[in-house]
Amino acid sequence: MKHINYILIFLFLVCCSSTKKLTENNPKPTKFVFKKSMVSSQSGILDLESKTDSLIDTTYKPNGKDSLMNKKLKEIQMTNFLTQTPETEIYVEIQNDSIWRYTKQKGKMIGDYFMIQKNSGILNYYDKSKSVNYRKYDLFVKNHEYEIVENRKDIKEIKGFDCYKLTLIKKDTESDLGNTIYEMYVTDRIELPIHSVINLTKLVPNNFPMEIKVWEEKLSGMAELYELIEIE
Repeated sequence: MKHINYILIFLFLVCCSSTKKLTENNPKPTKFVFKKSMVSSQSGILDLESKTDSLIDTTYKPNGKDSLMNKKLKEIQMTNFLTQTPETEIYVEIQNDSIWRYTKQKGKMIGDYFMIQKNSGILNYYDKSKSVNYRKYDLFVKNHEYEIVENRKDIKEIKGFDCYKLTLIKKDTESDLGNTIYEMYVTDRIELPIHSVINLTKLVPNNFPMEIKVWEEKLSGMAELYELIEIE
């Protein structure tokens, strides 16, 4: 009987030690840096090239197929613009219940600050001093329909956190490119919503995304990719 008690005590101590180690390795983080880039396949580029002119013509149909606006848009060479988009870094910093988000390119901040409350879809636009709130925009004002697909068997470890696959499909019957797909690996061990990182028109709480891939259903060969590169 004594031997059994010793074994139980030993197992309890090992369990406590493992829990303590896990907590120490993953304290509650307050800063995240994501690398944002465009990823494309050759088939995706060809697909985009085949669609670009027709999409422009459809959008500006009231002015005719060969309107001045159409010609200018086609001259931009949209395919090159998308495939050669420079990488940027998205910074997410947590201060109490406030989430501050901003973007850098080649180490220089571009644009201003966004401040978002944890459970609110209100984007507060601030200047670089963080003192002037010059605009507000409600992400959730549009009632988009979403399909949510959760796959907890598809697991990926990112920066010490076990993440599972979560896919959101934003329904859009009017778009020529179909639905918007948000494929991501999320963790429920960080109590922050998805819109902390990307503008999403739906509240998905306590599923913090550590990797995100966004594309249009009928243009799957072109996607935005957000990869977590730093966490503190």
